[in-house]
Amino acid sequence: MDSMLHTVTEIEALRRPRGYCAVYVDGDVALRAHRDSVAAAGLHPGRRLDPEELHETLVAAQEADALRQALDAITGRDRTETELRRRLAGRKFPQPIIATVLERLRSKGLIDDRRYAREYVRTQSARRGLGPRALRGRLAQLGLASSTVSEALTEALPDEQQETIARTLARRRLSRLRSANGEDVRPRLYEFVLRRGFDPDLAARVVDSVLGDRDE
Repeated sequence: MDSMLHTVTEIEALRRPRGYCAVYVDGDVALRAHRDSVAAAGLHPGRRLDPEELHETLVAAQEADALRQALDAITGRDRTETELRRRLAGRKFPQPIIATVLERLRSKGLIDDRRYAREYVRTQSARRGLGPRALRGRLAQLGLASSTVSEALTEALPDEQQETIARTLARRRLSRLRSANGEDVRPRLYEFVLRRGFDPDLAARVVDSVLGDRDE
């Protein structure tokens, strides 16, 4: 019976990353994880485990380590699920463990793609004057679903607000184009509003309005 047991033979502190260690089972490295995750799993030199118990214990240690890294990543700033998934995958965590950790964070409300998208739209449209096309592209790069982005744009950036932001941008830009050739002002102003991520129809309407105000 004892011949079927595995033994934790050594726990070696690693120089890097700081606080990490290597767990040796039967003389071979079985796990590299933060020492707190190793301790929480009850791994220590001399502990003997049957094959099933060893597997469950190593998985528990990996889950604790992945959770720890995920919590560190969202401390001080929100992140999308895709961002965290990419981050943990880059640290070589198995996909089942990543899925388990993300589900735990999601169930506790610590990650929420819909909330992230709404807040991103609010802050980036207000601070940087970005329109819906620019916001949609950036949120897609962060791994958010198109339906989630559309919902956030509808809730956090209604049509009236888009026009207000675009008009403010156009007025500011126009003040810098005073010395430009009169024929060049309209296309340059139009292209500027487009580059900020606003739709062509809105850009044209805003430019006509701003130039009309100037000519009055």
